[in-house]
Amino acid sequence: MTVARRLKKGRRLAATACLFCFACGSSQTPPATGTGGSNGSSGAPSAGTGSGLAGAPASAGSAPTAGTSAAGAATGGALNAAGAAGAAAGGAGSGGATATAGAAGAAGAAGAGGAGSGPVVPVQGSAPNLYRFNFNDTVLEIDAQTGGRVSKFALSGADMMMTKATDTTTWGSVFWTSPRLKTWMPEWPPPAAIDNGPYSATISGSHLMLTGMADSTLGVSMAKDYSADSASGWITVNYTINASKAIKAAPWEVSRVPRGGIAFFPLGSSVKAGPLTVTQSNGMVWFDDGPKTASSSDGSKLVADGANGWEAYAFGGNLFLKRFADQPTSAQVPDPEGEICLYPGATADKSSAWVEFEVQGPYTSIPAAGNLSWKVQWRLVKIPSTVTVAVGSPTLVTFAQQQIAIP
Repeated sequence: MTVARRLKKGRRLAATACLFCFACGSSQTPPATGTGGSNGSSGAPSAGTGSGLAGAPASAGSAPTAGTSAAGAATGGALNAAGAAGAAAGGAGSGGATATAGAAGAAGAAGAGGAGSGPVVPVQGSAPNLYRFNFNDTVLEIDAQTGGRVSKFALSGADMMMTKATDTTTWGSVFWTSPRLKTWMPEWPPPAAIDNGPYSATISGSHLMLTGMADSTLGVSMAKDYSADSASGWITVNYTINASKAIKAAPWEVSRVPRGGIAFFPLGSSVKAGPLTVTQSNGMVWFDDGPKTASSSDGSKLVADGANGWEAYAFGGNLFLKRFADQPTSAQVPDPEGEICLYPGATADKSSAWVEFEVQGPYTSIPAAGNLSWKVQWRLVKIPSTVTVAVGSPTLVTFAQQQIAIP
């Protein structure tokens, strides 16, 4: 997405472009509070509380006990009144004391980016504003100076994240509030405070905590809590929207991935393909971007209600998985937004073109001085040679489902 979207009010222009509340407590060192916060006075929607109880670390660095739901803990964003216990500035349930690195067993906490068997300790990168989690040949890099966004997500040197753009916005993975239309002023570009402004960063045990500046017009500031677990391979991002005034918003993660891959996800109640040509088979929605010809002249995008709380993007022999709490349609931002969105970004320099690989959480009324926390999990894995990477591939779906099921 770029500023050229102003061509038509109320819709984004596509001159250039449009992550898992699960019980996998093993993906992060569990906070002492364990619950991610309870519902506050205004209440969360039905998808609202439910961050499962994080168990105490097992011996030899095994994962904490899984949460309460079949798919995992946290069903989508715990709403807390100001000062209520539960969601700290860094995200749901991150306010408690962090478990000690000793819980990782003899291997330690995978310190200094090592490939241990438990929580991974983030380290400061080559530049003061860059922070990294290194484990199992995976690199997750966060740029604190540029919106606290993910600037690199690579496996064996192959990046699944767009690391550059012709502007300050359309690269990496960011966290916004939804909806954009009739809420952001102006409606494009995104407010700098939440998108590309500097975030303060602190390493706390195995967590990287980032806090952004407040945007007085939108009435929010953002906080992000990144952690990774080398045993499971899951990366956990706990997001928090802190409201300075009463608002209604949904948490919105936008990740720019390279063009040319295949996106797929389980279909819920509906899908509007928008500018994309999609295939539906066996309960799955597929978008094959191999030709890299999809474009959006009016800013429209694919909008869908997903099922089972996951989406995937296959590219370059690797699979990028996002795991999150599935939201009922009643808890989603109305059209033209939705739970799962895909947007085809294009630039004159095709090497920097991207697809926006999006997920949104519960559309929630947040009181003044209140907050909304939400969790998304990521996993990046190599696709085995026995798996067929193609639209409708049963082996690709099975492989993705097997990975999603890893606690």
